Amino acid sequence: MMDMDKLAECILAARLDGKMPAETEDWFGSADIDDAYSVQKTVLGEMERRRGGKIIGRKVGCTNQSARDLLGLGGPFHGALLSDTAMASPARIARSDYPFIVLEPEFALRLGKPIGPEGAPHTAENVASAVDAVLPALEIVSSCHKDWTRTGPALVIADNGSSYGWVHGEAITDWNVDTLMNAEVSLHVDGDQVATGNAGNVDGGPLGVLAWLANRVSLPAGVFVSTGTTTSVHFGDKGERVNAKFGNFGEVSVEIV
Repeated sequence: MMDMDKLAECILAARLDGKMPAETEDWFGSADIDDAYSVQKTVLGEMERRRGGKIIGRKVGCTNQSARDLLGLGGPFHGALLSDTAMASPARIARSDYPFIVLEPEFALRLGKPIGPEGAPHTAENVASAVDAVLPALEIVSSCHKDWTRTGPALVIADNGSSYGWVHGEAITDWNVDTLMNAEVSLHVDGDQVATGNAGNVDGGPLGVLAWLANRVSLPAGVFVSTGTTTSVHFGDKGERVNAKFGNFGEVSVEIV
């Protein structure tokens, strides 16, 4: 069995002390999923302690086939959204703050009441009543690993699901299931449209993703759940202004400096 404490130390050295890339190659393809979530919990706890932020929600990754193909993964995974890396749109981020930048247009759901495994099995239909608002969002994805496309799912999970930031728009409280599940999304870079998609591009739609997560994780009222990329992802670079449009659900923009 590989040393999970050492793996957590390597990820934290990269995340918090700038020792990039993390010295994690010994674990490529080796750590199992349960161990990976244990490492993630350790990493998040130390990040909270040292940076002073807190967990404000969850992200679910690889909720569509294009994302799974990019990383060679067989299914979704989850990580945490952190207060100290969450930003309201319009946001400005520095290219130098990240090993690389991948931007993912996502629907985020804010919970008005708690749900979790104790009420399982959840479905897209029965979790809708727990949602009190929908937000447009761009997740900032990156990785501390030397080659994130060949680490395997466990190391992606251990590195908080490769979540390095989250930009959100206004919370929309006047919404309905049909409008959400059929919403169209477009991604623009410096004014040019580079990708299109819709809410149905994530597994079971945003509410289906929420159901998947609630079957596994206890989610208190007030948290946000970002439900995965609705379009192909965009590898961002310095000097770009990236804008994601979500129809009636608003838009989100990020400038990379």
